[in-house]
Amino acid sequence: MKLYLPELTLTRPDILRSKYAYGIWFGAALGFTFSLFAWGIDAYILSQINGLYPWLKFLAGAIPCVVVGGLTGWLAARLDKPILALLLWAIVASFFAWLTISLPLQITPRVLSVVEPQLKDLLHYTYYEAFSSRFGIAYVWLAIFVSLAGLLQIPLSDSAIFSTSFFGKVSPMLVTLVLMAICGTIVDSLNNELLRSPVDSVDKTLQFFLDHQGEKIDVLESRRMHLFALRVVEGLITPQRRFIVSGYDEYLEQVQVLARFENAWVECDLVVSQLLSCEQVGHPR
Repeated sequence: MKLYLPELTLTRPDILRSKYAYGIWFGAALGFTFSLFAWGIDAYILSQINGLYPWLKFLAGAIPCVVVGGLTGWLAARLDKPILALLLWAIVASFFAWLTISLPLQITPRVLSVVEPQLKDLLHYTYYEAFSSRFGIAYVWLAIFVSLAGLLQIPLSDSAIFSTSFFGKVSPMLVTLVLMAICGTIVDSLNNELLRSPVDSVDKTLQFFLDHQGEKIDVLESRRMHLFALRVVEGLITPQRRFIVSGYDEYLEQVQVLARFENAWVECDLVVSQLLSCEQVGHPR
């Protein structure tokens, strides 16, 4: 009788309910942690450098990741087979990889055009064929980390639901969260960092201009800060400003950054985050 007790225990209705509930929390936490490091850190940095609606991308990514993650965790718990859980999470990894590419380059600009209709005429985003390679790279990394997390779900949940302490229930999940934190950080460097760096460069140049307005600036320092790029728009610059990427090339090396000042929209061209020129493109309404 003792030989069959563990198996009988695992099939008790209350134990099964606990496993399914743990699966939901496991998947939701996995999806949220990935979102936090893939887009949340980016959102925080953008909020510090005057990004326009910096948290929109994070919210647009976190909600589907949490929902899909929770459903996948629940289904994997019901199937109760580590190999099937691995396959399920490998499929989810492809969805996460698609979001990694589409969210900053397709989904967010469309949402922004609804939130701020004037941006519809100012954002010129293009989805290049070369982005398919970015999807492939993202999927490889995600497949490794997410599939490994999926493989661990069943054995981790079995130990967690029988634990009598809070730490015992939570600690098995921490391994998965660390995996997703690493994965999200890697994914952030594929797109977000390349689009965030130009915004940071423009913000620093404008802040330097505002801090030294009316002062005589050394020629070398002026060149280092690319102040020559602001000559055409100097009279439009105000301390209140917000930035968003308005265009890019297929390698995300040539990027346009749109700046909203109090009375003007200004677009700046950059190559490898080096500011080249700025010009007025409209007036805020």
